[in-house]
Amino acid sequence: MALTAADVRNATALAKPYKLNDSKGLFLLVETDGQRTWKFSYRFNDRDKVITLGPYPEVSLQSARELRNEARELIADGTDPLSRCEKREIFRPSVSTFEAVANDWLERVYRLEVSEEQFRRTKRQLENYLIASVGKRVVSEVTPEDLKSLANALGAEGHVEKGKRVLGIAKRVYQHARDTGVAGYQHTAALHRRLTGSGTEPEFLVSTREKLTQLATGVLGQWGRTGSTAALKLMVWLLAKPSEIVNARWSDMDLDAGEWRIRRTQPETGEERIITVPLPRQAVELLRELEPLTGRHEYVFPGSGGKKNHLGASTISGALRKVTRSNPVTPDTLRTLAATALGELGYQAEQIQAQLLDQNDDAILDRDHYPEKRREMLQAWADYLEGSLLGKVARR
Repeated sequence: MALTAADVRNATALAKPYKLNDSKGLFLLVETDGQRTWKFSYRFNDRDKVITLGPYPEVSLQSARELRNEARELIADGTDPLSRCEKREIFRPSVSTFEAVANDWLERVYRLEVSEEQFRRTKRQLENYLIASVGKRVVSEVTPEDLKSLANALGAEGHVEKGKRVLGIAKRVYQHARDTGVAGYQHTAALHRRLTGSGTEPEFLVSTREKLTQLATGVLGQWGRTGSTAALKLMVWLLAKPSEIVNARWSDMDLDAGEWRIRRTQPETGEERIITVPLPRQAVELLRELEPLTGRHEYVFPGSGGKKNHLGASTISGALRKVTRSNPVTPDTLRTLAATALGELGYQAEQIQAQLLDQNDDAILDRDHYPEKRREMLQAWADYLEGSLLGKVARR
């Protein structure tokens, strides 16, 4: 009966060496010290012979069977596999693990391309995710499904940018494996196609686009002029929290400049600071439509209790859940979806984070970073949603 991967993985040392037979002459020799080695026994010119195929786990069960099949083909052609071993023409299975190839790429290639800070960041991601997951496996045996599963797991945890970065790093490592001859062209080319081709994207990216299309249809597809509908659209365009939107004041709006200037006073010092949020074209148009209706009030979205009251934050959150009820989106989920989409549009994680920071005193200075890029980014986000609604999203 043929071995299974579990049989091989669970093989433990005993008082004496022993063999685990697979099929057609292939067996695993388990030594008393726990070392496991693949061997192939065969008969050639009326003599019994044995050759070593490689150690486990560096050589997996599947690879050992492939090497055995190569040896059997040689025997059928009248060639002794042992002679090829002595000439080192075959049966030198690559024991280069993913970790070994990745570290070689880091030091010999990547370090020369980037700054030291970027080098350390990439190395940390490589070690924490890829090497921790598949580092000990032979590089030629890691599949696209292995890598996409890792990216999917990161995306499901909300680490969408890390998921995409992991795939990008993996592709660079496999390019290096091909360039150095550790893995063949056929394997690396197929892996690259399956990681980048249409219909093979990580599940969290496909799911994100579906949710965003639903979001755009539910929110931007509304023609109502109610305060809650307008507030919901503004929250989606600006990626702000409901509490920030309902506290928006007309005195903070500069529609000619396309800016929302939020004034905040530090309780300890009484010092006033201004947080500037760029307004995309769609938001400016919406606010100009609202101004004749609510411009006489203090708040852009007044409540029903008078000029000094504003719309409740829970009203917006509830409206968002209602229009996405088949696949509910919360304000926090919205920001995660946006981060994924903006990453696909080509924006850097630091730029995205600067816009998604909470509007509190600790984050004011960080929010001042990348002012022009954030303006461009929010306009691109609003256009992205508009394109999703029309079914004409284009990636940069």
